[in-house]
Amino acid sequence: MIRVRASERGMTLIEVLIVLAIIGIAAGATVLGLGAATRGVSTASEAQRLASRLRLAADDAMLDDRAIAFVWDEGGYSFTGTSGTDDSLAAHRLPRGVRLWGSGTAPVGVDGAGLPIEARLMSSADTWIVRYDGLTVAASEAPKT
Repeated sequence: MIRVRASERGMTLIEVLIVLAIIGIAAGATVLGLGAATRGVSTASEAQRLASRLRLAADDAMLDDRAIAFVWDEGGYSFTGTSGTDDSLAAHRLPRGVRLWGSGTAPVGVDGAGLPIEARLMSSADTWIVRYDGLTVAASEAPKT
């Protein structure tokens, strides 16, 4: 029978699991960080955000039976007539490189009574159009010309 000293027995199962956990955490952090350098605010994500906020404003106008107006300029947009307690309808400034075409004010009406809105979000890379017809909101990429 060969006797092995305690210092020469090798690694325990707990030590192996700890090493595997550390490797897993490091690999996960690496994979999640890979796209961070290229991930930025895009015209598409801003168009989706605007569509969601218009939908929310239309729902808010219908549920509370009050008029809400969509106000925009090249640098951003806001909704007037909101209760002010909901941050999701707070004024939004567009990030650098993305702008809205023109400026104006349009009602977001109750039960489809609002005027149609067509907002164009533009950047050097692409243009997106957010359309509100009084009931529904849709965001789509503008056709290339």
